[in-house]
Amino acid sequence: MKNTKTTIEYKKINNSVEYFKKFKRDNLWNLKKEEWQKAFRFQLLILNTYLEHGASEKMMKSFMYRLALGYWGIQCQGEITSGIVSAATIGKPTSQTTGDHIFGAVEIGKTVKEAFEHHQRDINYMVDTWLYENVWLWMTIKVTKDEHKSSNIIKNGHSIEEKMEMKHYKSVSELMAKF
Repeated sequence: MKNTKTTIEYKKINNSVEYFKKFKRDNLWNLKKEEWQKAFRFQLLILNTYLEHGASEKMMKSFMYRLALGYWGIQCQGEITSGIVSAATIGKPTSQTTGDHIFGAVEIGKTVKEAFEHHQRDINYMVDTWLYENVWLWMTIKVTKDEHKSSNIIKNGHSIEEKMEMKHYKSVSELMAKF
């Protein structure tokens, strides 16, 4: 599919995470590595404090998962742009589009907590190794504002694995990327 305003060619994407890892992650990592690692370390210190003091699941979900880790885990609440767009966004002004956090803030937070506990709360491992391998959790896909409605993208109820398969994208046009 070609954008009529320019000669940019878009191709269908079958796996958003693999596309991000192959074409976007390293460039973004090289630009943001220190900032992301520093922010992630601070959030893990807070997570560790919550765990040490027996924070309730309600407290974990409302603050730790959603805000501290999901939105601010790497200090880019605004999003990590994956380069992937829905076909319906091509040629639309930015006022009619938005970045969808594919994996959801709460699910990101839960995933980080599970990995943190699995790795015996080793902050250095999480910052120095795990984060690079999993930075895709914070990526977004550009969709139209209409596609972003909860009737088109199911906001809760899917695991990270199901979201990787895009099962929550009920009524979103074909996913594309520039090549």
